[in-house]
Amino acid sequence: MSDLFDTLQERYQALVARKEKGQTGEEFLEDVSSFITDAQRAGAVVADVGKRSQLRAWMRFLANTLYDATGTYPDTSLQPLARGQLIDSRLERREKPAPLSPLAWALIGGAVIVIVALFLIVGLPWGQSETATPSPTTTPIPSVRPPVAVQAALGERLAEDGTLAYPADTFCLGTSEIIAEFTLDEVRPETKWYWEVHRDDEAVAAQPEAPWGRSESHITVPVLRGGPEGVEAGDYRLLMYAGGEIVSAIPFHVLETPPRISNLRVSDVPEPVSEVMEPFASGLRVIYLSYEHEGMCRGLEVVHSLYYEGDLLREQTVTWSDAPEGAAQSSFQAPGDQPFSPGDYEVAVAVAGEEQSRVGFTNRERTGDMGAPPASGAITIALGVQSDGTPILTAPDNRFDWNTKVVYAIFDYVGMSDGLAWMVVWSRNGQEVAREEHFWDVETDGTEGTRWVVYYDERGWTLPGGNYSVTLYIENVAQRTAEFSIRFYVPPQG
Repeated sequence: MSDLFDTLQERYQALVARKEKGQTGEEFLEDVSSFITDAQRAGAVVADVGKRSQLRAWMRFLANTLYDATGTYPDTSLQPLARGQLIDSRLERREKPAPLSPLAWALIGGAVIVIVALFLIVGLPWGQSETATPSPTTTPIPSVRPPVAVQAALGERLAEDGTLAYPADTFCLGTSEIIAEFTLDEVRPETKWYWEVHRDDEAVAAQPEAPWGRSESHITVPVLRGGPEGVEAGDYRLLMYAGGEIVSAIPFHVLETPPRISNLRVSDVPEPVSEVMEPFASGLRVIYLSYEHEGMCRGLEVVHSLYYEGDLLREQTVTWSDAPEGAAQSSFQAPGDQPFSPGDYEVAVAVAGEEQSRVGFTNRERTGDMGAPPASGAITIALGVQSDGTPILTAPDNRFDWNTKVVYAIFDYVGMSDGLAWMVVWSRNGQEVAREEHFWDVETDGTEGTRWVVYYDERGWTLPGGNYSVTLYIENVAQRTAEFSIRFYVPPQG
């Protein structure tokens, strides 16, 4: 089955190359889902332990990509080997028997001469016909396939239902304990099993071999505990044995640097900036904070806080699901229909309860009696709109099906004047995908009312799945941002 494994390896390498080039659209995610399905099926015919371990590693890496894009972690279990297959790479490496030496040939020849002499002594001439007594037929011993781990995963803590809260293959420095979750198939109570954790090809933790002794097929066990400093950084491998065979091999990594946030910046536009932009113009409605991160692992609690005149104004808590290292962005939107009040602000980012970075900025006070400033109300996302601005086909959570072709952003406005510059920016997964810029026409739209903008594919195709946002600007000042998502297409199973 080397051709099948080689083909899957080529497909995996091509997918990784596309991801590194940023080609992670809907077609890419469909190809990833198809690869994981094919790799699972390959488990029925790929017997070599190393290759099975490699298939699992490929699937888990791409499964994380799907999880980041869709929020759903796919099944990455290999199908059990077909009857007659054996998970033992040693069979493929078994050496051929060495040729017999001349002395051995001489001994065999002497044995043959002795046997012939015995036949002559007992009077059984060559060629004499005898009724042969048929040898008893040996009843074939049915091959019994050992239990196979249909799913194995690692995590740092358990959820309320006893399963892993955040399956992962990368852990933060300082992690106190790593837990394994096994789901086995065709387990016999008398089956002996055990697991080992290897680092640099040396076992650093293990469970003694013992009978399974359980009626259930699902278990969770701590497999690695650290000292006061936590589990040591490095590359590890979890091996599980059952019935004398390796049935699961999971590589995992403990990061070498602690969780860290750096280069925190604040802006009134979604594009990352090189430094804090201040003071901000009056009418500020959206505050964007950007930062770099490293040493981050799945499941960490990250808190973004906004302070006004020293008091906590807003707070956002997210569970980390991004890459261990890179850049991230979040935003705060002014409540109600009014912009942020003038004054001094601060934003801070905390990881696992420890504040990592904080920066301050000033929102400038509007001067002069200029009447009501131009402003927009909250943006409503819908799949249609009536002539009076009433939205059609909205979703409470702003999540729309994969076959969506057109999305409308509907908003109220006040204080508009002739020639006022305004624009709308649409983004998908943090990347700008469309922009339209206009000058306001009071004769057509008046100074207040309701208006809408629309986003669609000019070819008439469905919009690709992902997380979207639309931001409205008046005179280059961000007014409102609305977020929505479109589900990815998932082909039917079967």
